[in-house]
Amino acid sequence: MPGFDDRAVREVLAELASPGASAAAGVAAALTCAEAAALVELTAILAADRIASENAEAGARLRALGSRARRSRERALTAADEDVIAYSQVMDADDASARAEALERASEAPLAVAEEAAEVAESGAEIAAAGDWPFTADAVVAARLAAAAATGALELVSANLGGRDDPRLTHARKAAERARRAAG
Repeated sequence: MPGFDDRAVREVLAELASPGASAAAGVAAALTCAEAAALVELTAILAADRIASENAEAGARLRALGSRARRSRERALTAADEDVIAYSQVMDADDASARAEALERASEAPLAVAEEAAEVAESGAEIAAAGDWPFTADAVVAARLAAAAATGALELVSANLGGRDDPRLTHARKAAERARRAAG
């Protein structure tokens, strides 16, 4: 891509690799979800452009998937920021009680990622099934990336909640399963 400044990507990856940084797997899962959503957005637009003249309803559906993917991308990026804040609060907790409370709050961002990733995976699968185009593989990759993000987010929700039975863990499990089913 002409003019693409990959320093930002390199900096984010370097921060993820840094033992002293507050960004970790939650940010990685959120960014993976956002990347998958961007691919869904792209493939939805491309598919809608190809199919709309033959089937206006299908074209409108694909455009709606693209719009939803755009919102999912933004939500995933917000969740990445929220995860950094939540994880910092866990690391800054003064005692076991404060740490337990911070871990409770830290389960919210990865839960949001799991839920968004499930939507993204389902959209990617729907787009891939809509036709056989040169970009169909991009939709498949999007669904699989989203499934990976959902599965990773589930692991984080479980870890943050100490593996105990909690409605948030149930929601994250269901979201990860939806994403895995969609991605095939």
